[in-house]
Amino acid sequence: MLVTLLGPSLAAQQRALRDTLPGDSIRTDTVDLTKRFLEAQAKGNVSTPVFPLVGVEGPQPPSSRVVIGRDSIEWHNAETLGDLLMRVPGVYLWRGGFVGRPENANFQGRGATALEYYLDGLPYIPIGPDSVGVDPALFALSLLDQVVIERWPGQLRVYLYTRRHDRIAPASRIGLGSGNRKFARYIGALEKRFQSGIGFGMAADFISIPTVSGESSDYSNSAFWLQAGYLPRARFGVQYQLVVNNPRRDPYVSNGLSIGAPLDGQRSDMQLRAFYGRPEDGQGTRIDLLYGRTGWHGTGVDNQVNQGGAVFSYRSATFGATASAFNRSRWTPFDIRAGLSWAPVSRLSLSADAGYQTHDLDRRSEWVGLRAGLRLPGSLTLSGAARTGSIVAAPALVLTPAQKVTDLQGTLDWQSRPAGLELGYARTDAFQPLPYQPYPTIPSLAALGRTDWVTVHARITPVSWITLDSWYSDPRGTGSPDGQPPTHSLTTGTIRSKFWRTFPSGAFDFKAQIGMEAWSDGISGRDSTGVPIALPGRTFFRSLIELQILSFTIYWDRWNLAAQRGGYVPGFDLPTYAYTFGVRWEFRN
Repeated sequence: MLVTLLGPSLAAQQRALRDTLPGDSIRTDTVDLTKRFLEAQAKGNVSTPVFPLVGVEGPQPPSSRVVIGRDSIEWHNAETLGDLLMRVPGVYLWRGGFVGRPENANFQGRGATALEYYLDGLPYIPIGPDSVGVDPALFALSLLDQVVIERWPGQLRVYLYTRRHDRIAPASRIGLGSGNRKFARYIGALEKRFQSGIGFGMAADFISIPTVSGESSDYSNSAFWLQAGYLPRARFGVQYQLVVNNPRRDPYVSNGLSIGAPLDGQRSDMQLRAFYGRPEDGQGTRIDLLYGRTGWHGTGVDNQVNQGGAVFSYRSATFGATASAFNRSRWTPFDIRAGLSWAPVSRLSLSADAGYQTHDLDRRSEWVGLRAGLRLPGSLTLSGAARTGSIVAAPALVLTPAQKVTDLQGTLDWQSRPAGLELGYARTDAFQPLPYQPYPTIPSLAALGRTDWVTVHARITPVSWITLDSWYSDPRGTGSPDGQPPTHSLTTGTIRSKFWRTFPSGAFDFKAQIGMEAWSDGISGRDSTGVPIALPGRTFFRSLIELQILSFTIYWDRWNLAAQRGGYVPGFDLPTYAYTFGVRWEFRN
């Protein structure tokens, strides 16, 4: 009776209360974020083998190459590959207006064929509407990991290498850019390597540039890169790669006239590669098997070229040797080359290069090149190069004959921490340069006689965070070359500082740069009747401000600060105060 009067027990009341409360719908967090972060950090420190580079084997004499790595590409005042080519004294870009317009390079008066391009070891041949020269404006710099410019008298060889991820941790990258009149750029990339040796990479770079100069000059390009490979150890690997560009370039219209050729199509470059040999110390023998297929579809042209071959190479600490043989389905059926490089003592280096090519209609190219470099006391180096042979400048043009050339070059270089000076002299043989396809208003270039080229490249670094860099080029000979100014200079002043006292971690980096490019009156080329087309002298200023915090970068690039009228090619004006800005962010997690 007493229990009934008191009601349920206290324990029973508590159980009933718990039963009437709603359950907690949020589960206990079982993910240890700190553990995951530390694991990702550890993977970022685990390196894996990468595919070795093809085409740059062996030690080379001083002043023979300009090597531009990923960090330099990011921190150089470069919107396009053409901006990087300007590091070589004497290069003149035929800029057809703002970013995205053609910017074919001329070097020592050799016209549209002055430069050769290679993409991951395979020749990057001209194809499509322009089967003579390659337009460097079409390359997406975000897809490249390294650019190597090899200097020869009368010619530059440009080796382009796509990105190579060397960590177990995945890497991703995003970029956004904008600028004048709805300029837009979007970049994305993802790369991953596994300890088993399997790896993949993919990236996209889209750029859209409405008319900034002229009355009409729209441009857009969607570039894609796909790579998959198997590299279980440093001695063996197989890889597939595809690079696709989809340029769309409207005709350049000025004063109601169309003076710039349009471009609308797709270029694809597929590559299969397998290699074996050479242990992790980088010395020994290696064989690379390469197959490539290049195709163009658009602008009323459909072309496809297949090429395949092998590259044998040997490397020791002081010696390097290469031999390659390729077969192509069009224009150049056989391409055989060999190279040697040797540094018998620390102060002396020697190299040799030879090639033999067969072309359609029983034409041939054959040449031999020699280089030597000597390190002198007092931080001086003396180097020289010679190249002689018979060259078919444009194999795709069946009426282009072989031209005999003998070119010489010498360089005296002195470098120290506060200053540097390079004096160059080259003598190039008589040559008939070919015109540039994107500029139909300049249908020909006059033949150039034997010419002497004098270049000066100077650097002053009074303190570690200030650099003044300048080069000057002056051709001397039978007359001013068509397509290249008589005198030409490029000067940049740069402030770059990490502000160590304020940011001792080194996470902060700042760069402010102003550049001045100037040239004297010259001749662009000849019209349809052979009359010279004047190239007025100009002085253009350009600035860059770039800020980096860890892997986050923001930049602002501005052109033609002095509001000069005119441009690099008559009729193709460079816009005044045009600008681009954007951000890039890389992740490894």
